[in-house]
Amino acid sequence: MSDRSRSDLISRLEAGSLSRRRLVKTAALLGAAAPGLAGLHAAAAPRSAARLVRAQTDPNTLVIVDNLKDNWLQLDPGWFYEVNPSAAMNLVYERLYDLPDSTQPDQFVPMLATDFPQVSADGLEVTIPLRSGVKFHLTGNEMTAADWVFSWNRLKNIKFQAAFFATDYWESVEAVDPLTLRLRLTSPNVALVPILSAMPLSVADSAAIREHGGTDAEDADETDSAREWINEGNSAGTGPFMLTAWDIEGEVVLERFPDYWGEPPALDRIIWRNIVDANSQLQAVEAGEADIAYALDPDAAAAVAEDDSLQLITGPSLAHEYLALNVTEEVGGPVSNKLLRQAIGYAIDYDGIINDLLAGAGIKPATIAPEPLLGTEEVHDQGYSLDPPRAQELFDEADLGPVSLDLTYASGGQAEGGIDLETLVSKLKSDLEQVDGLTINLVPMDGAKRLEEYRAAKLQFTVSGWSPDYPDIHTYAEPFGRTGTAAAKRVGFSNDAVDQGLDQGIAETDPEQRKAIYVDVLSTIIDEAPFLILYQPLDQKAATSAVQGVTTHSVFMLQLRGASKSA
Repeated sequence: MSDRSRSDLISRLEAGSLSRRRLVKTAALLGAAAPGLAGLHAAAAPRSAARLVRAQTDPNTLVIVDNLKDNWLQLDPGWFYEVNPSAAMNLVYERLYDLPDSTQPDQFVPMLATDFPQVSADGLEVTIPLRSGVKFHLTGNEMTAADWVFSWNRLKNIKFQAAFFATDYWESVEAVDPLTLRLRLTSPNVALVPILSAMPLSVADSAAIREHGGTDAEDADETDSAREWINEGNSAGTGPFMLTAWDIEGEVVLERFPDYWGEPPALDRIIWRNIVDANSQLQAVEAGEADIAYALDPDAAAAVAEDDSLQLITGPSLAHEYLALNVTEEVGGPVSNKLLRQAIGYAIDYDGIINDLLAGAGIKPATIAPEPLLGTEEVHDQGYSLDPPRAQELFDEADLGPVSLDLTYASGGQAEGGIDLETLVSKLKSDLEQVDGLTINLVPMDGAKRLEEYRAAKLQFTVSGWSPDYPDIHTYAEPFGRTGTAAAKRVGFSNDAVDQGLDQGIAETDPEQRKAIYVDVLSTIIDEAPFLILYQPLDQKAATSAVQGVTTHSVFMLQLRGASKSA
């Protein structure tokens, strides 16, 4: 281990951003011998148990700590496509349909609709009745079908990451009357209700958005400026809470909306505070400064579960952590070669990541769709697993000579499941450099900057996380497989057979035939290897014992609509 690596580890330990157990694992991954580990322990002064804390005892306020600075970009549904702030979006903005409990992924209920869609005989025309008397935050305007038409056309014309929701599935949307929507679909769509539960398809107050620079015109991508107004702490939704403060360097605050149409929340406010690393987030909960830590080092989960003053909120996830390899020669360079991408797939010690870094709290799916979604079990055995001879064989067959790759990651951040990203990429570097001729350069980046450049398709080789927009196989197959869409666009992936399969899969009503279509799609993506899935974690959050009514959720990350606190 280099002196610089040792110094970095000591600094992170002293700052409280790295646990001692994680220090041992990270040092081992970087090649430190036992005496070196002892030196690191000796060099790092123990953290003082005495701390000046601001106790979070107000039973009407819930405080959650998260890495806001790197993972929160906005709470504007026209621009929204992030993971961590989904729990907040679910409280401020609302959709036509909802999935209250993600452990029952087919149990959708009407939210701002009053019934499920009425579909024409040819499957192409859909009519949806809307709830009456729903008021928007700030203005008190009542929601109408015109607000939905505006919101969805604004999403489409902003042309940001989630615009495909408003372009790929229907040709038009119209207000039949103030409380009736009509959609004209591009093809029959068996996943329409799950799609209409996706966060970017929330309704916003069209009058307020227009007043503050928003538009649904075709040039909205150049002229819409309402996001700036929203990110000043303003709220244009219909949910039980309204946004009142936005500072991702400090706090994001939601306050109870007094005119909410549904059951009023038990809490007066929910506050998210910016703490970057998982270890410090847990310390804040242990000290009583916060109620819930968004990220949790897997090594700490058992201790949290055994602490009577704390609780472990846990449940299955549909998230995964993955490697993205740009397949274009211009950006990807050597990783535009499929044989090299496959070699990388066989060089990774997935079991070591899951059993060691995740402490067993995860599984290895075969490809971009997490298990047990449709078709995933059928392709499970096609996935990549550690096979060093096969990795070397494929690398040599690629005939690229010595290869040096830049692996970018969010500096100081956490991967899905709470793994410290520095630890994960160190493990990946160690694994991949077992291939003779392959060198991995670790390139830390500011988290927001990395996400921006990844979305702009500028990164050669990066590690990223994903969670679903809605719980159906198509929500993974589409963004990772469709030419020009979301993740596929970010790595330049395009395959005509995959595109055709996606068109067929979304329209196929026979379950077995639909499964066969997605098995073909997934098999192709596995072979092409533009994405390599590292693991699918169990979701785990640390909370104080006072927290009640909070569960994990595969889409919202945290289901907070039933949240309360004991005094």
